[in-house]
Amino acid sequence: MNKFTPGPIVKGIFKGLLFTSLLLVSSSLSYGRTSALPPPDTLTIIHVTDIHACNLIGYNAYFVSQRQHLSKNLETFTDFLKSAPSKYNADIFAVTGDMIDFYDAETVQGRMLATQVEQFAGSLEVSEIPVFLTLGNHDLSSYVVPKPSTYTGNQIQSEEARAAWMRNVACFKEGTYYSRIFQVDKLTLRLIFLDNGFLATEEFHDGVQQFIVDPYQLTWLDSELKASPSDIEIIFTHMPLPYGKKTSSSILSEPISTYSSKSKYYDLLKLLEKNSSTKVIFAGHQHINAINEYIFPDGDKMTQVLTGSFGNEKSNYRIIKISGDKMIISLPGTEKPEMTLPLK
Repeated sequence: MNKFTPGPIVKGIFKGLLFTSLLLVSSSLSYGRTSALPPPDTLTIIHVTDIHACNLIGYNAYFVSQRQHLSKNLETFTDFLKSAPSKYNADIFAVTGDMIDFYDAETVQGRMLATQVEQFAGSLEVSEIPVFLTLGNHDLSSYVVPKPSTYTGNQIQSEEARAAWMRNVACFKEGTYYSRIFQVDKLTLRLIFLDNGFLATEEFHDGVQQFIVDPYQLTWLDSELKASPSDIEIIFTHMPLPYGKKTSSSILSEPISTYSSKSKYYDLLKLLEKNSSTKVIFAGHQHINAINEYIFPDGDKMTQVLTGSFGNEKSNYRIIKISGDKMIISLPGTEKPEMTLPLK
């Protein structure tokens, strides 16, 4: 069986981003190298989300007391980065947001300290396979302690946080949303990584929509979805699309129009409804393991897969195996299949 072979590890910002010819480079990026090798017959992705890594040294004592249960998460995730690729014969990691628990927070001296991005970025250096990230709301968040035994969060420094991610993590060098193209057998996969970690305030949503995909990103996404009539599009994002309450053991399947017509702020849903070529969305944020489906007007279906928080339970990850005709999505923490999706 032909498999992806990680390229040599390179120090600095390009570490882990030299691929074999099995990675076709999207846009103007040049992370690949050419070879006469045939395309692989399988792509294996490890999906992880909501790690909530944090180093609590030096921060306000009350804030630390409320975050102590997260203090070992970076160490646990680093160990996973080392061990999981060989265990599952994986090709890439896809981490859908809330990598860290906060961008900056108030210290014991009452100042704001932002070192979490740099520390998390350092942990990625142990991975022998590429790691692709999407930003979550916590990755952009700040926490202050206005009075004893109380802390509040905001995203006032979200653009500063984005800049820190772009400076320190290779997959964000061109921006915080991007795509990568892989060839698997005769199948072309377009993996799309969105940035929807900015939480809308009451001034910017009508009580239904709780996240923002900015109009520039939507224009880019529209172009990505229309770029090829034959590729398979898979979206990775932090905030999931809305879905209804499950009433039976079967997978919840709803018309996408149930939501795309519900709110004037559902621009992302309207865009997906217009371009019904996306097969799967992988998301996090809600700290649950769940699968639901959306039915497009033309009868096609899009599946949404939520994975639970790795920071809460280290068995919360999924193995995604993509071959030339199907995608196998595992149950959390195992290779045992939960769902098989045809891709042709």
